[in-house]
Amino acid sequence: MRKVGEGKKLTTEDLVVLMLGLFQEIRKDVTETNKRIDALYELMGKNYEALSRKIDETNKRIDIINDSLSKRIEETNKRIDELSKGMSEMRESINRRIDETNKRIDNLYDLLGKIYETLVKQETTTHSK
Repeated sequence: MRKVGEGKKLTTEDLVVLMLGLFQEIRKDVTETNKRIDALYELMGKNYEALSRKIDETNKRIDIINDSLSKRIEETNKRIDELSKGMSEMRESINRRIDETNKRIDNLYDLLGKIYETLVKQETTTHSK
């Protein structure tokens, strides 16, 4: 490099030494670049693993929430079924009471009809005498 700086002519040996030096520098640069690539690759691997763990944790949380919601929906459905059964029993009870009330009304109506007939017969017999 000194000869080049002084403007002297280089011999074949000088050129070979210069080229070997350049090759050595290039090789050193490639080695450094490879180390940086390896470090980046390792960092990417760690980031990927961290991201995978986060995704797994999120999936577990989603599963827990899903299970909780499923249980609550199931409990709500059971309560709805119980209420429906209670409503059905209540409807049947009300229908029975309505039927009983209707029978009582029919009996009273029949009784009133008989009383009316008896009164009409008594009035007719009283007027005929």
